[in-house]
Amino acid sequence: MRHCLAIVLALAAAAVSAAEAYRWVDEKGVVNYGEKPPENRPARPVNTEPTGVIESGDPPGQKGGAGQADAPRRPQIIAVPVPAPAPSGPAVRGMEFGTFIRLQAGMTEGELLVRAGHPDHEAIENLADYDRTYYYFPTVANPFTTMVRLRSGRIVNLDRVKQFR
Repeated sequence: MRHCLAIVLALAAAAVSAAEAYRWVDEKGVVNYGEKPPENRPARPVNTEPTGVIESGDPPGQKGGAGQADAPRRPQIIAVPVPAPAPSGPAVRGMEFGTFIRLQAGMTEGELLVRAGHPDHEAIENLADYDRTYYYFPTVANPFTTMVRLRSGRIVNLDRVKQFR
């Protein structure tokens, strides 16, 4: 039974890969592609097999000269660099409600960082007074944005909003 199933699948894959595509130009001058060519227009088959190379003409400065006419033309292979994936930033951790309710005005920046960890974002408003705001962004499990405003290294304002910023 398994052998019959394997044969049927192989034949089906061969039939799919053998499907042809055609190219033709309609009465408006638009190029069309399809599996069935129209009967009233000339159509030509299109090779849809992937080759894995980019074909181009002769390299610059290389002309067809004596002795090259007999040699078969080979397509020029051009290596296409694949960009490396962009490094993602640090994962958003957010701030749990249990941590938020234990914070209070007057607490030092060190106590905040020990309890809540480093923020997801930090904004400096006034460098002279050391005013900064720490943002703890929402996560799937915790949809609140928590903002902790510090002045001279102490918490002056805590805010927790249920919206994405």
